[in-house]
Amino acid sequence: MKNSIITFLIILILGCNQTPVQISHTPQNKIIPTPKEINYLSNKMSLKLPRDIKIYLSEDSLMPIATIFMDQLNLLGIEYSLSYDIATNSTISLVLDDTLEVEEHRISTDQNIIISGGSYNAISAAMTSVLHLLEKNGEDDVLFPLVKIRDFPDASYRGLMIDLARRWHTIETLKKLIDLSAFYKLNYMQLHLTDDQSFTFPSKAYPKLATKDRHYSKEELVDLVDYSKLRGITLIPEIDIPGHSKKFIETYPEIFSPKLKDWGKNMWGGDAINNVINIGSEEVYAAIDVLLDEVIEVFHTSPYLHIGADEATIDNLEGDPLAEAMMKKENLGGDVHELYRHFIVRMNEMVKSKNKIMCIWEGFKREGKVQIPKDIIVFEFESLYNLPNHLVEDGYTLVNTSWVPLYVVGTGIEGGWITRKWEPKKIYSWNMWQWENFYHKSPASKKPIQLDKTPQVIGAQMCAWEQTDEGEIPSLRKRVPTFVERIWNTDYKLPFEEFYSKLDKSDHRLTAIIKNSEQDSLLVGYNILDDGNGVPIRSKD
Repeated sequence: MKNSIITFLIILILGCNQTPVQISHTPQNKIIPTPKEINYLSNKMSLKLPRDIKIYLSEDSLMPIATIFMDQLNLLGIEYSLSYDIATNSTISLVLDDTLEVEEHRISTDQNIIISGGSYNAISAAMTSVLHLLEKNGEDDVLFPLVKIRDFPDASYRGLMIDLARRWHTIETLKKLIDLSAFYKLNYMQLHLTDDQSFTFPSKAYPKLATKDRHYSKEELVDLVDYSKLRGITLIPEIDIPGHSKKFIETYPEIFSPKLKDWGKNMWGGDAINNVINIGSEEVYAAIDVLLDEVIEVFHTSPYLHIGADEATIDNLEGDPLAEAMMKKENLGGDVHELYRHFIVRMNEMVKSKNKIMCIWEGFKREGKVQIPKDIIVFEFESLYNLPNHLVEDGYTLVNTSWVPLYVVGTGIEGGWITRKWEPKKIYSWNMWQWENFYHKSPASKKPIQLDKTPQVIGAQMCAWEQTDEGEIPSLRKRVPTFVERIWNTDYKLPFEEFYSKLDKSDHRLTAIIKNSEQDSLLVGYNILDDGNGVPIRSKD
């Protein structure tokens, strides 16, 4: 396709003139995250865009970027009309350039705007920078600075996780979250599809799994995947096993339930519930194999498949005849935790056979007879079961999902938890190789664990848990861009006060694009925690 250049003409009605002209105007850098290199060719002049803007596309595959850009201009109050033709003299050029890195893009202006990128997603990200920089001057004029930009991210993984299993989210809200993510140059969104509270994925093979009135149709999810892809976002599905799996057991106990009478205690000392699938049963592995095929068919754009694998009360499988039989067959000894490690190994083999990379939450301990494969990706969050420095020493690839400050937690499903959200200033003080936790049993609660820079940490992810549909965007709209700034640029580009002033301007533009102006009342100056006994306290740092 790159060898055969296809040209399209897109006409947008924006102003009055037919050609770009330079006018007196002082430009402002409002791009978030801050570009690696931005050089203004003039501090007093800007490009006034013509009434009819011609967009040149080096490939027809770039057409969705132009279409989305026009839709967003309309939301910003800039009216347009669209037509296609052939043109060699463009106002804006979008050019795929395979000499650039896959996420690298460049923007330059003189009498026109030239955007080049190493991939579709790179050019899509560049167009969001254009959205940040465009300014309306009066009623009719639309201005763009005379500028040269070279930009690329430091982190290859820039993620946001949304908890769909505990709190129902509409497709409309999810699309707005995708728009928010694209506006700030995230590239992954993980969907926590299943948990004890509900199972939101529609399985044809196991239809009873889907929770009534709390699941999506296959058509809705396929549409969401396509919507994300066009905006440079890849959706990662998570099916949480072997723990957090109460819905498996409730709907198909004959397949998934261990054969136990006494469930003992959970890892926090309370009475355990039956929410760990029987990983000693071959029938369970066969069922999961079928289910994952269904999930991959829907989320076909994702190179990753997340299986959770955290907070499973494995001790409560002791005494199950199938679990004991498998432990004997596989020479695992008498420790049921070796069966859990064996489960991770088998799941990795299963996921790799489907040409995907398996992701799990931190959950397995460092010590163990069964070796956990090094080709998985560990989302390290608690620094409790396995420390990040140990995982790096042992050769694992990590995504930083540090509880503090990357967790954004709502009121809790039963209302018994205290909201835990960290203010942007706290987030801005974090870095991609730092882990911290408030939980007193974690070593990271006493002092943050700070690693040296290492490529084994490929990025980070902000995780929104137990948030209501209506509360999700207000909680994330200022936290996400602050977080992204720290992984797009792992070295500081701006003091926090300067960054946050720029964020206010950017957020105003986001309001128009996602049609949502709600803000989090606990955003600045509040880090709400409890004292370990459920008593609310207010942190000052």
